[in-house]
Amino acid sequence: MRTMTVILAMLAAGTLCAQPSSKVWTLEECIDYALEHNIEIKRQELGVNNSEIGLSESRWSYAPSLSAGASYSISSGRVLDQTTYEFIENNVVGSSSASVSGSVQVFSGMRRHYALKKAKASLKASLADLESVRTDVELNVTAAYLQILCDQENLASAREMASMLESQMEKIQTMVDLGRVTEADLLQIRSQHYAALNDVAAAEGQCRLSRMELCQLLEIQDWESFAIEPIKTDDYDGMQLFPSMDSISVESRPEYRSAEAGVEVARRNLQIARASYYPTLSLSAGYGTSYSGARQKAVQNPDGTYRYEAYPFFRQYLDNGSSYLSLSLNIPIFSGMSTRNSVWRARNASLDAQYALKTVRKQLSREYEQALIEYQTSCRQYETAREQLAYAKEAARMMTEKYNLGKTDFASWNTAMTELAKAKYGNNAKKYSNYFSKRRLLIINTTNN
Repeated sequence: MRTMTVILAMLAAGTLCAQPSSKVWTLEECIDYALEHNIEIKRQELGVNNSEIGLSESRWSYAPSLSAGASYSISSGRVLDQTTYEFIENNVVGSSSASVSGSVQVFSGMRRHYALKKAKASLKASLADLESVRTDVELNVTAAYLQILCDQENLASAREMASMLESQMEKIQTMVDLGRVTEADLLQIRSQHYAALNDVAAAEGQCRLSRMELCQLLEIQDWESFAIEPIKTDDYDGMQLFPSMDSISVESRPEYRSAEAGVEVARRNLQIARASYYPTLSLSAGYGTSYSGARQKAVQNPDGTYRYEAYPFFRQYLDNGSSYLSLSLNIPIFSGMSTRNSVWRARNASLDAQYALKTVRKQLSREYEQALIEYQTSCRQYETAREQLAYAKEAARMMTEKYNLGKTDFASWNTAMTELAKAKYGNNAKKYSNYFSKRRLLIINTTNN
């Protein structure tokens, strides 16, 4: 038994060693995974599928409708023979009938033609909406990814500050013991150390929240063990040039194409509503036959007399067959003004779609201009934040040396440390804000071309 336990333990240890380490996700891997698994994208894909079904229905509306039917029944008592229209007394009669029919709409005021054009425009709008959702998901994933990196650097800065305060607290304790500084300095730095520990706890919680938000976009449940790969942002090469709005065409943006397709859909709805003023012409044809168990077939004898024999089932079906062809015309005269009201509503919807298109154009233009201004602003802010951090580090170093030599007081040293912490947090925020604004402009430029 002991040997078996040792063997099982060795196998378990081997299995654990063989397990791969937890995956570290890159930004591109997160984007690709989200584009494949995000629920909002899947819902929009269902919308595209429904539009494709609608287009298929519009195409098949040109095909004629066909139907067939058959029945068999048994009656007793006084029964009407459906083949001779004579009553049969005190008998059990079996009867059967079968039919096939078809109809086609010859003219309907071009309603089917406009419905087909509308279905094509609806599919175009759904595809544009899908592309827009995919772009939004890509931007949201990028923002969430960068937020995690920023929070992780803020956590590292908070821990570094707490560690530095702890180390300095030990030095001040020695200086207090030597009588070089007062007990008040020690109490103050202890207070600052606990404040730094609170900052560490807050930064750790923010890191967990950021990971959870990104995992929700990726539809991943295990966000506690989720890890991402850092992005190389230290090689800052200054502000890049992006084209101005004068050289950008918003017509290629999916949002604009969707609104443009919406105008087409509204225009086709107006044409469909107007088609109700026109008459409709339909053509239908059919074939039917029947059988009666009470019917007999008269057969002439050689001497001129007649005898009655059983009338076979299939022979009756062949002999009782009949066909028809009909052409029907329906002319609308008065419908309680419902057609006119439908046309007016469709006309208003068409005007509203045109106004929406103009609004989308303005929004897209403003979005690009805003993104360009935010990128230019983030570049200048990041440059300033880098300089501020460099000076804050040097000031903190010099102030620490002076304080250790007793050439300055604790308040001045604490002010320098506080400014250093602010500079680190500000640099982290501006660095990733600059990276995101640049990537957003690149994505917008890609969809504009």
